[in-house]
Formats: sequence, structure tokens, C-alpha cells
Amino acid sequence: MDSTSANHIRNILFLFLGAFFGLEFCFYLSGVLFILMVWGPDYLDFNTINPSFHDFPDRIWPTIFTYIEHWWHNPSLYDAVLLSKLAFSLIIPIGIFSAILWNLRNILFDWRPFKKKESLHGDSRWATEKDIRKIGLRSRKGILLGKDKRGYLIADGFQHALLFAPTGSGKGVGFVIPNLLFWEDSVVVHDIKLENYELTSGWRKKRGQEVFVWNPAQPDGISHCYNPLDWISSKPGQMVDDVQKIANLIMPEQDFWYNEARSLFVGVVLYLLAVPEKVKSFGEVVRTMRSDDVVYNLAVVLDTIGKKIHPVAYMNIAAFLQKADKERSGVVSTMNSSLELWANPLIDTATASSDFNIQDFKRKKVTVYVGLTPDNLTRLRPLMQVFYQQATEFLCRNLPSDDEPYGVLFLMDEFPTLGKMEQFQTGIAYFRGYRVRLFLIIQDTEQLKGIYEEAGMNSFLSNSTYRITFAANNIETANLISQLIGNKTVNQESLNRPKFLDLNPASRSLHISETQRALLLPQEVIMLPRDEQILLIESTYPIKSKKIKYFEDKNFTKKLLKSTFVPTQEPYDPNNIKPTYKENENAIPSLESNIPAKTDNQEHSMYESIEEEPDNYDDDFDFDDLDEYTDEDYNQEFDDENYDQHDDMYDHKLDIYKEDIDEDEDEEDDDESNEEDIHDDYPYQNEYHKNTDNTESDTNETNMEYDHNIDQSENQHNEQYNKNTDHINEGTDNYDDLGHQYEDEDNKESNEDEENNNHISQNDYLYENNDVEEDIKQTDNKKPKKKNTSKKKNAKQ
Repeated sequence: MDSTSANHIRNILFLFLGAFFGLEFCFYLSGVLFILMVWGPDYLDFNTINPSFHDFPDRIWPTIFTYIEHWWHNPSLYDAVLLSKLAFSLIIPIGIFSAILWNLRNILFDWRPFKKKESLHGDSRWATEKDIRKIGLRSRKGILLGKDKRGYLIADGFQHALLFAPTGSGKGVGFVIPNLLFWEDSVVVHDIKLENYELTSGWRKKRGQEVFVWNPAQPDGISHCYNPLDWISSKPGQMVDDVQKIANLIMPEQDFWYNEARSLFVGVVLYLLAVPEKVKSFGEVVRTMRSDDVVYNLAVVLDTIGKKIHPVAYMNIAAFLQKADKERSGVVSTMNSSLELWANPLIDTATASSDFNIQDFKRKKVTVYVGLTPDNLTRLRPLMQVFYQQATEFLCRNLPSDDEPYGVLFLMDEFPTLGKMEQFQTGIAYFRGYRVRLFLIIQDTEQLKGIYEEAGMNSFLSNSTYRITFAANNIETANLISQLIGNKTVNQESLNRPKFLDLNPASRSLHISETQRALLLPQEVIMLPRDEQILLIESTYPIKSKKIKYFEDKNFTKKLLKSTFVPTQEPYDPNNIKPTYKENENAIPSLESNIPAKTDNQEHSMYESIEEEPDNYDDDFDFDDLDEYTDEDYNQEFDDENYDQHDDMYDHKLDIYKEDIDEDEDEEDDDESNEEDIHDDYPYQNEYHKNTDNTESDTNETNMEYDHNIDQSENQHNEQYNKNTDHINEGTDNYDDLGHQYEDEDNKESNEDEENNNHISQNDYLYENNDVEEDIKQTDNKKPKKKNTSKKKNAKQ
């Protein structure tokens, strides 16, 4: 019995005795008062004074209840006056007692004998059986947390658990294996060395569960398969989001090359998802990026099926192709290095298809053992992160429905070896609402702090309802556990006494004071017996319990059955791909299922097969020089397209202009002048209208006339911009002059004279800076008048 309970008992006894003797005193006082009120100060025998009162009590020490009982049996002896004296003698003492209590009310209220004594330094203690039952640790199903003399400690529900267990402390025999033999719903086990599979898979199979072993690095290919790309959403928007999340997991670095590599990865994966004939796997991405000429192949993809693949895929691949050679090479190298793991045939085969459906884990009972050896922990980390984070994300996309009665337990042994799991760090706060439960096993707090820093470690601690610890192996973990257990208040005695013999008791003194002490000191946490453990639960006192040892418990040893069969995977063959869950009725719909029906005259949907692609491929396109394809080449091709459009416009306007001129032309020179004037507006057609009639002897004279015509034409066109072009005769003269100018230019080009080349550059400048097309538009609005032949001849001269 502790001091608090003893104080409670002492206070109860004191109150009971005080109340009893107080009331007894009041009742005796009432009896004496009644006698005095009846007989006065002269006490005589009742029979002497009044023989009729022979039955009245003849003693004054009985309490007032003696006289009340006498009245009850002899009412005829009491008249009204005597009854009033009896009542008055009873009221006065009780009133006096009540008045005394009222005056002492403040003292009594401050005393509060039944209030729990406030502890100055804490009141932590070990939980009792009542506390254990109060928090529901005597359930019949759930996860096993330990045992005591009354039975197992079982936690129902979907609260998370965190176990601090150093290497070799018995976490496998005490927690992992017992829970795999006890947990009834679906479970995903991070099973290093596959020891848990060997001991528990047979029992779980016998209980009607589907059992899978995914061991991607198994040297002999003994493993089931899981393909992350099989579970990408078929909705165009969600599809991009899923692929981007995978890209961030395998290429988490944030710099230029990795950003560009992630963008290309998203584009290639979306391209593979859109083509039914392609294998949807990481291995296929590697084969695509490591082909003989990846730039050529991706360019062919855009040229042949660019309209059918996802717009984001087209955009990302096109952005890659537009880069310079060195930049493309850097992006490809970065992406290939990040996907190096999938170049391994074992990994490629184990991730080429899917034998189980993650989204069925709540509909039926499924067990997945994720196996790997210690030497592959670091190498397989990207793949493990993709699996676990993708699994938890899919399981938490929708709240459980009526056809999803089961929960999913993630039993993560050596959890920190997976690296930083963003989905676990953020999801631990809301997984419970989706019936997803985490059981994380770590060695000490430094592992969590090193990966998730202080804030991340606190997030895992605060969101784990059950925190179990074995004997700690470092002082940091021991200090944390000691602080979580709490402190208690203890009395500290200090005795002062003389050094030599002294018979005077006044020379001795005993001082008692309250001080704090941890319920379990850090060194006591480190020295905890190997068969004991500490269980910390929110809203209750810590529980000291015993570890479970499955090999010493008949309830578990009788469940150890032969392990289940695991198939052997054949090496990857692109011509013999196993069907995935997408072909099952419970799988995610295929990509084409979400494509809207064709409307109006739409001939092709976005995701049709390549075989239905119209024959629009340019066989004459030369891809040999694609590596040297630069921005200048792109601009030149753009200009060539503009030139073609320019030629079409030229021919159209020339025909219109000829029709207008033919109505009013008088002689053949006018037509030639107008046609050559149009050539001035579209100089790119000059080469089709060269005149080779001039000879070399006329070169010098032609050059002089050519310079004169350029100056004259420039002055005339500038005047036409500032005033109305009502004078058609002047416009026609300008066209004649320009015709002579281009005749001279033809002579110059045929003779390859350097000076004429300079004049041609001047002519190009004139074309760029004078909007001759505006003259044509103004001239088209008004037909030209008939010209005077004499004026035309003078103009030619």
C-alpha cells in the first residue's frame, strides 16, 4: 500500500469517528436539556413527584432518542406543551453543531481529505490490470504487443506501433513471427533474408490467404512479379501524376540534369502506355533509352504517332529533341544511370508483370513477403521505395467501402534501411482512417533522426499510439524512453545527529522533503532484463510486461507449417509477356477504356494503335544528320515554309493584277512593266523570271541605269506612303522603272560581276524597307488608266 492510499484510509476513519462522536454528544445534550425543561433544577424520582409518570425514564443520561421512544409508545402521557419541549430540546443542540461546522467550513474545504494529493514532481507509476483493461489491451484480435501473467496484450483497431529493438534483441521471435501467426487481415512484410516467410507462410496459406513472395534479386529467379507501371491510372490527368511521382522516387535529386531526365522519363513512360504493342515496364524504358540511336527513334515516334500519344509525352520528348547534342547526351546519361538497376535481367524480369493486385488487399486476405538480402539493401532501395509508397498511396485513395472489410498491416522490419519514405512520414497521420496500419521496427532513435531529422522523428513518435522498447543500446534512446515514462515524487529524508555520543534528543533532527525521480532511469532502461519490455501508450501509465517467444509457446509452435510454393521466372522475352492484372476484371481499366467516343468526323482517337496511323510519314526525310540538327536549321525550315506561302501569294496576286491590267493595257510593254513590278514585291520569284537577252557588252551601261532606277524608285515609293495614290500614271512609271532594274539585275547575275552583287544587296534592303505590297493593294482598288505611249517611252529613256 502506497502513502496515498494510506492517507485516504486515515482520512476516512477520522471523518467517521468525528461525525459519530459529534452526533452522540448532541443527542446526550438534547436529553439533558429535555429533563431540565420538564423538571427544572430539582431532580426527584418520577414516582414521588407524579405517580402517573411511573413509566417515564428515571435517568438523565439516556439520549434524546430514549424520550422520543417513550413518547412513541405512550403518546397519551404527552400533551402539547411536553411535545414542544421535546422538539425544542432536539433542535437546539443540532443547530449549535451546525453552526460550529459552518464556522469551520473554510478549514474543512481546504483540507479536502478525499482529493488526490498533488505531486510536485510527477506521479508516474506502472499500469495496473484495471488500467490495461480500460484501454482495451485484452482484445481477441489485433496485433500482439507482449504478455503478462494474465495473458497476451492485444491491441485492436488500426493504431500504429513503433518498436525500439537493437540487433539480436529478439524482435523477430517476439514480434514479427508471433504477429504473422496471429494477424488475420492482409499484411505486407519487409522480410530481410525471408526468414519470416519460411516459418509463417504455410499457416497463412492454410487460413485461406493468397501468399506471394516478391524477391526481385533472387539469383535463380524464384519470385513472384510486381510491375509499378501496371498500376498507373488510366485517366489522362492522374496518369501524369502517377508517373511523375515514380520519377521523383527513382531520381530524387534536384538539379538541372535530373530535372531534365525526369521530364524525359515521364515522356517515355507515357509513350509506352499509349502504345498497346509496347511492354509497359521499367526494363522497356531502359531498352528504349539504350537503343542504337535514341534520338532517331524518339524522332520517329513523334513523326509517326505524335498525335496519338499523351500531349505531355509529346511535349517532353520534343523538348528533349530540340536540345543541342551535348545537352541531349547529358540528359540521356543521367537517366540511364538512374535506371541502371533495371538493366539487371533479374530485376527486369521481376518487374515486367504483376502477379498480385494491390487494390485487392482490402477485398480479400493477401500476404506479400518482400524479400531481399542484406547486401542488396542499398542497391534495391529505389525499387523498394517505389513499391511501398505506391502501395500505401493506392490503398489510401478512397475510404473503405462495404466490399472492403479487411485492413492492411505493413510490418516493416529494419524500416530505416529503406531510406526516406515521404509517403510514410506524411501518411502516418491519416493511414488509420483508411484501415492501413504501420508496425515500424527500428534499432534506436538515431536511425530515424539521421534520415528524417528531428521533426520527422517526432512525427513518427507522436503518431504511433503504441511504443514498445527493449533494453536500449545507446544513451540517447535510453534518455528518450526514460523521459516518455515520466517522473514520480518521492520523500527524501535528511537526518542530522552529533558526531559523538550525545544523550540529548534535541541535538538530533530529521528533515523530510519531496523530490523527483524518474520511474525508470536511463541506466535502468539500458539494464532492462532481456525477457522484459516497456510498453508506452498514450493516455495511460506505462506497462512493464514480458516478451513473447514463439518457440516456447504452444499457441505458435503448432502453427509452424511448410512454406508455400514460389514460381521460378523465366528470363525476359518480349515475345512472351505474361498477362497482368489489367486483363482481369478486378484490375485497373485499360488505357483505352477512358477515351471518349469519336465525335463528328473525327477519324483518330488519341490512343489508337500504331497500325491505324495514316501513311503520313515522310520517307524522304534524312535522319542521318539529326544529331547536327540545331536551332538555326529549325529556323531555316520555318523560313522555307514561309517562302512557299510567299510564292503562293505572289502567284495569286499576279493573276489578279494581270486581269486588271489586261482591260486597259495598250501595248505589250505595259504588261511586261507591270509583271516586273510584281517581281519587285516578291523577289524570291526573280530566279524564275530571269531574262538572258542582255550581253556582256552592255554591262557597264546597265549598271549605271540600275543605280539611277534604285534611287528614283525609292523616292517615288516614299512619296506614295504619304499621299493618296490616285495618280495611276505615276505608279505605272514606277513599275516600269522597277522592271528595268530587275532586267539589269538578271544581266548582273549572269555575268557574276562582284559590283552587281553589291547592288543586289542594296536591292534586297530596298525590298525589306519599302512596303511595295501596299502599292499593289492600293492599285488593286482602282484600275489603272490608259497610259500615253509617248510618256511611257520617255520614262523608259
